[in-house]
Amino acid sequence: MIVRMSKVQVLGPRRLLPETIECLHTQGVLQLRSLPDEPAAPADARPAVRVRKIPLAGAELTQERSLEEISRRLQALLLVLPVPRDTSGESGVLPDVASPAFASELDSVESEIRALNQRRLALSEEREIVGRYERLLTALFPLLPALAEATHVETVGILIRRDRPEALRLVEQEVARITGGAYSLLFREVDKEQAGVLLTVPREAAHELSRLLFEQGISEIKLPERYSGQPLVTTLSLLVRRSREIPGELRGVEAELLAGSGRWHEPLRRAQRAAQERLAKLRALASCGETEHAFVIWGWLPSERCAALAAVLEQTFRGKVSLFEHAIREHELGEVPVVLRNPALIRPFELLLSLLSPPRYGSVDPTPFLAAFFPLFFGLMLGDVGYGAVLLGLALLARARGWGGELGRSATAVATAASLSAIVFGVLFGEYFGGLGEHFGLHPILFNRAEAVPAFLGLALALGATHILLGVALGLWSALRHGEKEKAIAKATTLCLILGALVVALARLGYVPAALGTAALVALAPLLVVLIVVEGVLAPLEVMKTVGNVFSYARLMALGIASVMLAEVANRMAGYFPVVVGVTVALLLHAVNFAMGCFSPAIQAARLHYVEFFDKFYEDGGRPYEPFSLAS
Repeated sequence: MIVRMSKVQVLGPRRLLPETIECLHTQGVLQLRSLPDEPAAPADARPAVRVRKIPLAGAELTQERSLEEISRRLQALLLVLPVPRDTSGESGVLPDVASPAFASELDSVESEIRALNQRRLALSEEREIVGRYERLLTALFPLLPALAEATHVETVGILIRRDRPEALRLVEQEVARITGGAYSLLFREVDKEQAGVLLTVPREAAHELSRLLFEQGISEIKLPERYSGQPLVTTLSLLVRRSREIPGELRGVEAELLAGSGRWHEPLRRAQRAAQERLAKLRALASCGETEHAFVIWGWLPSERCAALAAVLEQTFRGKVSLFEHAIREHELGEVPVVLRNPALIRPFELLLSLLSPPRYGSVDPTPFLAAFFPLFFGLMLGDVGYGAVLLGLALLARARGWGGELGRSATAVATAASLSAIVFGVLFGEYFGGLGEHFGLHPILFNRAEAVPAFLGLALALGATHILLGVALGLWSALRHGEKEKAIAKATTLCLILGALVVALARLGYVPAALGTAALVALAPLLVVLIVVEGVLAPLEVMKTVGNVFSYARLMALGIASVMLAEVANRMAGYFPVVVGVTVALLLHAVNFAMGCFSPAIQAARLHYVEFFDKFYEDGGRPYEPFSLAS
């Protein structure tokens, strides 16, 4: 359900504006709205009191920029610092963010943390470079005694695939040409796929060598800058030594960072929150208006909270600040923030709706329909007591362990509903890991999915027709609610056309009297004429698309049959091999089928809602409710 919202106006003496902003910030229920543009007054109208926006200027503008910079720097530091494991130690102290001393103290803390972080990054980069040389060094180390001491040279390491010997020959020919033969090349096999090569060339030829390797698509591994200018043997020995030293140094830097986090993480977090709160209050002023003697604040809040907020303002300011509720105009519906409130059993399905933009205020909240049909479609496709029980166990385990926090709780609630639906349909279809249920006295109550394909298809299409008709009916109700007469006529006509087509189809199949089918067929022509008059000549194509949507629900049957067939294949595999091998193969196939049976039905059930169902009534573009509060 979309909560009813109110457009309110807070009025009071201009001198009480800062205190009022503070009070609203503490209450945390009003979403501020910029001062709306007033329509132009008629020429003969009496002059009205002019309300002007309050701009940020002078010291306030300087303070805003300062707080933005401080908030940005604090956020960057908090991203650098690891989350402290132990907060029982001595914590640092920072001055108030608005005080002149805060900037100098922040500079000191920032310098300390950034120096450690830069050291950590430098060590990590050096470790990566040395690691890239590790295989090459290991392979070429036996050749080092053959290397002569060389200075004023550049050494380049490359790895070449062993199935490309022509690349190495070409490189050697070109290097000989570039350097006039003044080069050294060492080659050794690294593994079955690659060979390591060390090239030593005069420094003046290094740039041309790099270009050659780039043109040939050969990855060049340059030695770190700190090792340049040294003899090759010395350089490689230093690299081997550094590969052993770096991990210890890195652990030491990370320990220092962790200690710094224990001291500064919480003070920095508090300072960032204080800066954001001051910034929010400052920017709130820019959304207010003023006259010569009064201020005005516009905003949105749930209608049920209006009386409480008005009472707080009345009590705090002794009647000097008042709250007034105004009617929401039709053209303002797109600006109204949206709050969804559903019963506890339905609320978790808001998670599926969160993948789309929120519904527009005044439209239909589809969450209850997601809660009704998503598990139904999922259970129809999985439809197995065994698989459903496994999914239920996993969902309950994840919920008990608290995996994923609040998001995980919603996801496990949806999974629980879907698994229970799969168990119910498994009983109706008589399936327990495929046909194993027969050994335990489990037999189909509704029908056997593997054999009664036409009945299964009919059930899927019947559910699809019901779903589509419900969507069109919701679109009709929404149009009537907003007084959109032409849209309402079009939706009503479409609804009648679909019902008429269904009656004709049922008559042809013998489920309803032929006379009723004839009457429905005769009624289709005038209904089409009405639809064309209201919607245009392309309207029949839209109806055909809607009817075609019904056949999309055949995927419920297709995935269901695929699931039961794969389960049967897994069961039969157990008899084709020795016992241990057969059971292992069967379990693996059941695991694959279970994974597919959870993933594919979830995707398809969501798709049928997003594409086929929501298309008939869902109005997106709603704005989330973001109250002006300490939490925000």
